[in-house]
Amino acid sequence: MSAPPRILLVDDDREILEMTSLLLAGAGYGVETAPSGEEALFRLHQEPFDLVLLDINMPRMDGWEVLRLLKEDEATRALPVIMFSVNFELREKLHALQQGAVDYITKPFDTRVLVERVAGALPATAGGNE
Repeated sequence: MSAPPRILLVDDDREILEMTSLLLAGAGYGVETAPSGEEALFRLHQEPFDLVLLDINMPRMDGWEVLRLLKEDEATRALPVIMFSVNFELREKLHALQQGAVDYITKPFDTRVLVERVAGALPATAGGNE
């Protein structure tokens, strides 16, 4: 039996981190959290993850900057990133996809939809419940 896919959940909102972590863990994923962009980048260079769920609106280093740095770095370029935000404008979603994100989810999100979109974004080579 292979290990479950590992997700790094990045958000400065503690409640979002807790709720989303429980939801994804309940769906069978290994979930780690980072409350800032800086910590996310540090963690991503210390240990392997299969996907990043990245909030856009964070203090100091926002999700756009984190995404840019991940896509510029050879070690993390191929890592799938799903952006998530309270901003539901189409141009934000298009911008995220143009910058290298694989998906964009609007908060508040439907829990079933979140789990489905995470599953769809994971590489076929990630561990899992196949």
